[in-house]
Amino acid sequence: MTLFLRATPRGEAPEPAPSGAGFPHGPLVDPSSVGVDPVRLRQAVLRLRLQHAAGVFPGAQIAVRRRGQLIVDEAFGLAAGARPGERGAPRPALVDTPFPVFSAGKPLIALAVALLEERGRLDVRAPIAEVIPEFAVRGKQAITTLDVLTHTGGIWMPEFSTRWHDWADWNKVVDAICAVRPSLPRGTLAYHPLEYGWVLAEVVRRVAGRPLPDLLDEEILQPAGLTGLRFRVPPARWPEVARSYWLGGARANVGPVDVAAMFREIGDTPEVLLGAFVPGAGLVTDAAHLAALYDLLAGGGVTHGGRRLLRPETVRRYTERYLYAYCRSNRVPLAVARGFLVGTRAPSVYGWWGSEACFGHAGAFCTVAFADAATDLSVAVVTNGNGSAADMVRRFPGLLGLLRSAVPRSLRRWFS
Repeated sequence: MTLFLRATPRGEAPEPAPSGAGFPHGPLVDPSSVGVDPVRLRQAVLRLRLQHAAGVFPGAQIAVRRRGQLIVDEAFGLAAGARPGERGAPRPALVDTPFPVFSAGKPLIALAVALLEERGRLDVRAPIAEVIPEFAVRGKQAITTLDVLTHTGGIWMPEFSTRWHDWADWNKVVDAICAVRPSLPRGTLAYHPLEYGWVLAEVVRRVAGRPLPDLLDEEILQPAGLTGLRFRVPPARWPEVARSYWLGGARANVGPVDVAAMFREIGDTPEVLLGAFVPGAGLVTDAAHLAALYDLLAGGGVTHGGRRLLRPETVRRYTERYLYAYCRSNRVPLAVARGFLVGTRAPSVYGWWGSEACFGHAGAFCTVAFADAATDLSVAVVTNGNGSAADMVRRFPGLLGLLRSAVPRSLRRWFS
């Protein structure tokens, strides 16, 4: 049963880019001019629109780039006002509407760590306790930054993960990460939904001497022209942000945490994420910014304007597979890199067929952004409906595989 007030009528025109909008929202180029099959590209966009028409989510954005060129930037549906009785008039999703994208922000944290490692300021294989001495208690003495980057630190924080009104107090966050006892042996692959961001953001703050958002803004986002990627939103701008809707069952666990309860709380009180700095799950942005970030990485760390931010070898080291194993949190096999989720020969979120050259990240059950080094495509699909992991598997692999198939095999450049 459809839960929303309206679905996109057939034939509805794409939402155009904002008047006068520049990078990363324009200009659009003919897909054929960059070697992309326009028919398959439109089929993929249509598939996303049909999901919306079926009531799978209220609103969506999709952006696709290839070799620095923007070939899709569309939005449709509702950003807010999708439920009967919801306060405020329905708001359409525009291409520049900021959406909560949850864990799709985790790679940004990895890039901050990568920058510090590249500059010789952080040894990711050294114990975190060398940077945060008070972390070295209750069995965490040997846990390294690399362990947390690759979700093998064994750290779950179910009690603090439900105290969302404490997330805005960074002192309480630091106290919590230092006090926790690991739930699993170090080296066990168990995705850290929130713990990843809390621990690594404090590592970055201690090493860089400034908060992670400041480091990212000054060293990566401003030089790249991507300041629309942001953690924390000023209260005056909360009404501009798309609402997130929980559409799943009464309970849905990631590790020991019931994320269904968390998403319901966020839907009812969006300031939980918007007003606090929640590095592992609090990124707010649009699809065009996410796709442009992956275009930068696919280009070896060079911005749209030609400025190098990271060395190619650093990008390669952080985006290539580190581990492929059974994940205790998600209860499925998972291929991880340093802060990224990578594709596999077997089915993955990036497609039903070999996606080994893909690296990116999902955001909750609603968003996926990635680059495919084999096709030079950089893609972001952002929605505001969260259902379940099974629903995500039904939605994304076919859609993203279709997008990737729009580049003929003869043009693909596989990793050696």
